This record gives sequence, structure tokens and C-alpha cells, in this order.
Amino acid sequence: MAINTFIFMGRPGAGKGVQSALLSEEMGFPIFSTGDKVRSIAKAEHTLGKKVKEVSESGGLTPHWFASFLFQEALFAKGEGEGIIFEGVGRKEPEAKLFAEINEWLDNDFRVLYLNASEETITKRLIKRGELEGRADDTPEKIKVRLENFNKETQPALEYLRSIGKVIDIDGEPLPDAVHAEVMEKLKPLL
Repeated sequence: MAINTFIFMGRPGAGKGVQSALLSEEMGFPIFSTGDKVRSIAKAEHTLGKKVKEVSESGGLTPHWFASFLFQEALFAKGEGEGIIFEGVGRKEPEAKLFAEINEWLDNDFRVLYLNASEETITKRLIKRGELEGRADDTPEKIKVRLENFNKETQPALEYLRSIGKVIDIDGEPLPDAVHAEVMEKLKPLL
């Protein structure tokens, strides 16, 4: 059975959003972006929206149970044989374990496409993005917090997913088209 469920993981600014869009365009699969969903909730003027906005603007991560709730809805709605691309899922180890457990229960195989880019490259990209898009979490102070959170929270989740044989390493340093070419080359045997 061909694999049709993918997660893009990487440090903030590694290109997860860009690569998700390119893969979506190539494969015709919808994208579920935890970050987009969280940013949308953060705009709401209710208790949850205010709390999510506070966490996001501090550079922090939402609790794993909240992120898990968001991705479960998308996973359970996925029809048999339908593809989906997750961007920003599995950022904490309990979330990654739950994602793997649910997919195993559904008899649905998946792969993590890990975009590996250095902290130096990431910092430059995020500062530039902050200047262009005005995102509140792309300031030097918040970038530092986000990178610390990646190292503390997401790295263990990534290592768990690697330990169960789900991670495909991708060089996230080149320009987007070169990264996408590597993604497609490494996915070819799985499709």
C-alpha cells in the first residue's frame, strides 16, 4: 500500500509551510497546519483565543493535548486512500506517540519529512519573514525561545519517530525548489 500521510517537521523557519504547499500541489493532498489553526484560534475574542494568543506570541507551544485534539479531527476525517499532509504536528513526544498510535490503529502508514536547517539559517530566515510579514513570533527574542522549545520539546519527539522508522531526513538549507526535488526523490519509492 502506498503511503499517503506525511508530516513536515523541522525547526521554526525550516520551510515546512513552503514544502507542504509544494507537496500538496504535486500530490493533490490537502494540508493540515497546526500553526495556521492555532493562529486562527488566537484571533478569536474568547477565553481560548486569548490563551492561545498569549502562548503563541510568547514563542511557546500549545499543550500536547490541545495540538493532539486538532490533528485527530483531521486524521479521523481522512477517507480511505485519501492523502493528507500535516505541518506542525508531533512537536512534543506525547503528541508524536499519539499520532503514531492512531495511525497504527487506523492501519495507516505515514512518514515524517524532517527539514534539517541550521539555527543560523533559521534565524536569518525568520528575521526576514518577520520583517516581510510582521509575524509577532519572528522577533530575535522570540526566535531564541522557539529554537529552545524545538531543542527541548520537538527534538525528543523527532527521535521517537526516528526510533520507529518513520523519519526521512531532508536537507533544508538549499532554496525551496532544490529541497522539494529531494523530497520527491526520497518519496518516490513509497508512492
